[in-house]
Amino acid sequence: MKKFVYSLVGAVSVLCMVSCMEIDNFDAPDARISGRLIDKTTGENFITDHGDTHIRLWEMSYSSNPAPQGIPVRFDGTYNNEKLFAGTYDMLPFNGPYWPADTIRGVRIGKKTAPQDFEVIPYLHIIDFEAVLESTTLTLSCRLSAPFTEMIINEELVPLPNVLEVRPFLSLTMYCGAANYIGEYWTNEYRVNLRVPWERIDADGDGLSDKTYTITVPVKEGYTYNVRMGANVNYTDQKFNYSEVKRIKVPGN
Repeated sequence: MKKFVYSLVGAVSVLCMVSCMEIDNFDAPDARISGRLIDKTTGENFITDHGDTHIRLWEMSYSSNPAPQGIPVRFDGTYNNEKLFAGTYDMLPFNGPYWPADTIRGVRIGKKTAPQDFEVIPYLHIIDFEAVLESTTLTLSCRLSAPFTEMIINEELVPLPNVLEVRPFLSLTMYCGAANYIGEYWTNEYRVNLRVPWERIDADGDGLSDKTYTITVPVKEGYTYNVRMGANVNYTDQKFNYSEVKRIKVPGN
């Protein structure tokens, strides 16, 4: 009897091992989607840093309540994913420094999907950005612009959130922003702390800051920096709107 039991257990174990070794017949995901995140007020690609904002998508083909997925937006405002399952998706620009965007529903994604672009309205524009180098001192300056100071959201008129701060961002790589910066410049010494409503910044009501914001930082001889300035408002993620990037070469000895 013991031999019979041992034989039975052994046979079941072998069957389990064989079943576990069976080849998965499902095809790997190979559908793709790509496109641009566009600043609706300028028609240009949205200025961001790599990974600062995402395209959120939900596959609606098999569920009415699917878990969300995310595609990071590159620093140049483009996005791309070539490892999706073919199907129908809802898509939404998500968690970036822009007014809430509309969800685009029923996007068919397959092997040859046409690009899907999204338009967003930034909370702020960083304008008149200048970077002036004198020896090993770099002076950065900018003004702020608000394309819209209020927006109708869910049938309610919502004001622009309070402006929090203006900061410099310096990097030694091509990426430059709140996700890629030299840490020694992330201090209270190198920022303009605002935390005020837009009306306190733009007394004239023309959509432009009354002041030019200036920050001076030390830099090192022989280094080449990518630099920009950014400002953020008090929304959930508090991500930064950015200026363009300037390249600063500091002469060596």
